[in-house]
Amino acid sequence: MSEPFHIIPATSDAPLFLFGDHASRHIPDRYADLGLSGEDLTRHIAWDIGTEDVIRGVCKRFKCGGIVAGFSRLLIDPNRNTRMESLIPKESDGTYIPGNQDVDAAARQDRIDTLYKPYHKALSEHLSAQDGPFTVSVHSFTPKPHLGERRRLDLGLLVKHDEASAERFKFLINRLAPEYSVGINEPYSAMDLNYTVDKHIAPRALPHLAIEIRQDHIDTAAGVARLVKLLGDALKEMMD
Repeated sequence: MSEPFHIIPATSDAPLFLFGDHASRHIPDRYADLGLSGEDLTRHIAWDIGTEDVIRGVCKRFKCGGIVAGFSRLLIDPNRNTRMESLIPKESDGTYIPGNQDVDAAARQDRIDTLYKPYHKALSEHLSAQDGPFTVSVHSFTPKPHLGERRRLDLGLLVKHDEASAERFKFLINRLAPEYSVGINEPYSAMDLNYTVDKHIAPRALPHLAIEIRQDHIDTAAGVARLVKLLGDALKEMMD
């Protein structure tokens, strides 16, 4: 059986922890790719492209711990409340998802029990095991949705509970890489979709960042390396 999450073990006591809700596009065989094929299984609707590599790269630099979900958000979205209709999406950015059209209560609960809950439980346990780590959530966004306008923004920071950390990080990115545009609550707002941070980070009052990276910056190994260095340099200054 596929694992619903993957732990990145810490090899130091660095007070930093990273996680990725949408890092994987994996769909276990029993779901028959939800009736999808081709590009739909690899484009942004299935996962946040590049985020697992970025998370692992930053964790390697700081020797800190992390966790990434091990399943596609097309199956069930861990960054949604279980009461939300979009928890199991019937379509995404114009793509109809056959395997999600007639999910009954038992099948829905099975996805919650075998994928969603284990990921959240593991994330909670790892956060509780540390003494107030600076926590970073990493997401990525497509440069051009099928049903939307082209996005010029390079990095976004989703801000709801820790404005000070976001402002400090934005200042550092502007100094370290002035060619990058950094938006607050763009291209999404933390006031709308912020479930994992609201559930695990805010109640612990942890200093944190929720970072969105435009996917064409991290869809190659060279791009990932550049962003790992940039994010790592900024995080180092924040924690020093």
